[in-house]
Amino acid sequence: MIFQKAKGIHIEGRKEACKKIPIKDYLSPKYVYMPLLQRATNLKAEVSVGDEVKIGQLVATNEQQMNIRVHASISGKVTAIKKVWHSSGKMVDSIEIENDFKNQLIETIKKEENVDSLTREQLITKMELAGITGLGGAGFPTHIKYKTKAKIDAVIINAIECEPYLTCDFHFITKYPEKLLKGATYFMRAADAQKVVIAYKTYNHQIREALQPFLSKYPHVELHPIKNIYPAGWEKYLVEQVTKKTYNGLPAEAGVIVNNSATAITFCDAVEMNIPLIARPISINGEGINHPSSFYVPIGTKVSELVELCGGYVNNLEPLKYNYIAGGPMTGRAIFIDDLIVNDTLGAVIVKKASEGVYPECLGCGKCADVCPVYLTPTEIKKAFERKDVKLLDDLNANKCVECGLCSYICPSHIEITEAVAKGKDLLRKGAK
Repeated sequence: MIFQKAKGIHIEGRKEACKKIPIKDYLSPKYVYMPLLQRATNLKAEVSVGDEVKIGQLVATNEQQMNIRVHASISGKVTAIKKVWHSSGKMVDSIEIENDFKNQLIETIKKEENVDSLTREQLITKMELAGITGLGGAGFPTHIKYKTKAKIDAVIINAIECEPYLTCDFHFITKYPEKLLKGATYFMRAADAQKVVIAYKTYNHQIREALQPFLSKYPHVELHPIKNIYPAGWEKYLVEQVTKKTYNGLPAEAGVIVNNSATAITFCDAVEMNIPLIARPISINGEGINHPSSFYVPIGTKVSELVELCGGYVNNLEPLKYNYIAGGPMTGRAIFIDDLIVNDTLGAVIVKKASEGVYPECLGCGKCADVCPVYLTPTEIKKAFERKDVKLLDDLNANKCVECGLCSYICPSHIEITEAVAKGKDLLRKGAK
């Protein structure tokens, strides 16, 4: 297909402090909180207060919408259904589990004896039963992607991690390189594809070096370095770079399925040991953190505990002196406090000193349009949203915004343009109904 090539720019990575320290396991918090929300879908609790649960036990579902499944990340006792802060910026109902520190596993977690003979359908079923979702931040149930009827030529593993401060995928890959290759191979078989392409940024030579010793056993895997620009990790940009094709709806139109690297590593465990999605890597980073670090933690762990493991805040300043971002600084969401939980989509919490500057209103400089990877005029979309002009939002192609955050990043007036454009997209969707 012919396409208008997406743009990108170089932005400062700010990753070095967090990359210096190997990823740490923190697997035994006293409590975890399994959220009864995934993406925008409410879940039904499958356990009650007082129940004893084991690691991997099904605790919440929504079978009507994409068969979402959530599993206990520790063993212990269900002590409450209570509201906790979530990366969506809201307080959501969650299942509180008190750790018994016995690490009891559900009986189905055991070695899979017939890995090599698993069919495409069986691999997709494993994704579904394990509750595997996109750990790059999208949180979309992975099995839905693999139920496509389109012909898939390749599976692309997104190891770009292009946002500033984020390093958890980098650490996860360099710690478990062969798990990445195995998980990617299982994805390839589930897609009935012919090859795997692992895309990473050129400066992350450690990823190439970690994978290189195993590649001879995986001749179907190709490594694809990508230039250090943002938003190189955006799915459509990545597909264009790898395949030289574009698409309107889903990557399957271009003959590919895209998965995050942490998702592939997690899927390896699901296939080989029948371990559901119960843990994920996360980075705690930013100028407000004494010792920025990445962790591998059970889903439902409190971020405040991880901040303590990082040595707390710089100069012991009060948390209210900081800006918190759930996710990357470009696409993440501003949050109020560090008392939120790690859910399947939360790959980072960034802590930055609160800005005390006073900035002018929009200067009309046009920088936001210059950097937009899909050639939009963000400030005009913002104005259309403020006027609630649905027709103009449509004329300005607001629905094409990928919410990469570049317009807000580049704005000399520090205007939250991305947030306004995202609200404009939502208004357009509602107005089109």
